[in-house]
Amino acid sequence: MTVAVGAQDRRFAIGDLRALLAGDVLARTCEAQGMQVLIELAVPDSSGEQVGALLKAADQLGIHPPARVCAHREVDAAARPAADLVVISRPHPDPVFVAPLLLVTGPVTGEPSNGGPELPADLSTIFPGPEHDPLALRLDFLEHAVTDPVRLTAASLTDAAARLSRWRALVADLARAPSGPLDADLVQASFDGLNEDLDARVAVRVLHAMEDRSDLPDGTRFETCVRLDQVLALELARDIGRGPR
Repeated sequence: MTVAVGAQDRRFAIGDLRALLAGDVLARTCEAQGMQVLIELAVPDSSGEQVGALLKAADQLGIHPPARVCAHREVDAAARPAADLVVISRPHPDPVFVAPLLLVTGPVTGEPSNGGPELPADLSTIFPGPEHDPLALRLDFLEHAVTDPVRLTAASLTDAAARLSRWRALVADLARAPSGPLDADLVQASFDGLNEDLDARVAVRVLHAMEDRSDLPDGTRFETCVRLDQVLALELARDIGRGPR
């Protein structure tokens, strides 16, 4: 799979980060089901040191680094085998990227206070307040269909951070219960959405439901959350074993 981002002589945008996230979610979905995906990142020739900043921001969002970084022109090389899927962050006027499947991720805009569409040198500047959780941005993206536009706001990022805090506290509490089987139907529904449209919204809704599903054994709720987090990568288990904050 190739993730192609950026445009010649322009700075990277937050939308480029979203395209990388789409590739990461696809790779994690495949890996969770026993398949392997190799991701290459294609960037403009002019991007230079900006690539390092993009990959640093991607790491903050829990996005695995690409196996290879190449130039756009290399993706278009006639002698080069085409990727099975190309994910791009913006429509291109010319069909430079050829693949059996082409996915164009939706555009990202933001309030002026969130830095607008351009990727800032410091990702923390898009978050309201001095304390921030970069994975709140990941969750904000995951709550939208991958081809739909996203508008980042202080309210949406604050809400996403609050939910992450609640879910991590919930998982840490559920971890103390005896182990139980995961809810196969809920997990299957989540993977159906991911497999069909790379749609993580079903999985996110399941996490919402786990907060209120007291009819399910705690061990089942725990295993269901952990299984879905293999793909969502929201670090839901990171507070296990920690004392009260």
